[in-house]
Amino acid sequence: MKRKSSEEFDELAQALEQTDSEGDAAWFSLEYGRHELYVHPASKRVCTEVDGDVIGEFDPDAGEVVLFAEDAEASGATELQPNPAAEAHLNMQSGWLEEYRSKGLLCLGGQSSSGWLREGLLEGVQSELGIMLASGMLSDLHTQLASVRSDRVVYLQLQPEADGESEGAGGDLLDAVACPPCCLEVVRLLEGLAHVLDRHLDLGLRRPQRCMAACYESGAFYTAHRDNEHDSTTGQWKNSRLMTAIFYVNAPSWPAESGGALRCHVGVEPAGVQDDAASHRTSSVQPVDVFPAGGRVVLFDSRRLLHEVLPTSEKRLALSIWFVSAPSES
Repeated sequence: MKRKSSEEFDELAQALEQTDSEGDAAWFSLEYGRHELYVHPASKRVCTEVDGDVIGEFDPDAGEVVLFAEDAEASGATELQPNPAAEAHLNMQSGWLEEYRSKGLLCLGGQSSSGWLREGLLEGVQSELGIMLASGMLSDLHTQLASVRSDRVVYLQLQPEADGESEGAGGDLLDAVACPPCCLEVVRLLEGLAHVLDRHLDLGLRRPQRCMAACYESGAFYTAHRDNEHDSTTGQWKNSRLMTAIFYVNAPSWPAESGGALRCHVGVEPAGVQDDAASHRTSSVQPVDVFPAGGRVVLFDSRRLLHEVLPTSEKRLALSIWFVSAPSES
């Protein structure tokens, strides 16, 4: 048995080419949060113990361990609730509905990106994430290669779990801490924005149990990806994510020279996916860079938008939530 730290995670992909053994010697252990996973590169199995229950699979091409428990976001998801402040802010923007329909992307907040928030809310979220950072709650032990992403994350539980409630096999691997009040207030605003879009576009969105806080230190990045991919072999989506919403928790002014932009590859459509909305979409490829100014909000189609986080020279903080479909619709 060999122990692999997150920095050595790339060796799992190399091991796939070096062994086809089914014995114990082929297993690698990997720390994930407070848990230890066992990965068998030859069979691509991910288990809680050697030859134990399979809770995920190793994808050497994508360079990640995919936990089946990731779709626990959909189980326990609730109906979206309206938020008058969020709806009022959205209605102040011109052309927002056609923008999202055509590009699968909507950015809210310009030079005064934090002006629509109640006084002190952005500072409150900054303080809450600062406390979590200082206490070591954010971890780089996510399931992707260090060459794919180099941020640190923590999941935030949006509602208390009922006694005895279970998310299924491996569900507890997605450790979460209670969402602090200012972060929860921001999530309610994001939920309100999603509620308006859902009402106009009939997307079938639901709010998951958890959101995520992420910190990119100087030099950190995340390579190009979609938050939900279509598996051409099975014809199924990888998870239940339909819409991604991001709230940036930085200073309201973010200089372009600091990097860290969310680069959105608008017009790069996923292969082999057709739907009724295709006639509304832009046909040109338009890279759009969104700088993470504090208070700025980005909403995009999780299945459609190819995006990446460019290397940053400043600490970069964000709250993200993925609005999902009902489990049977994924």
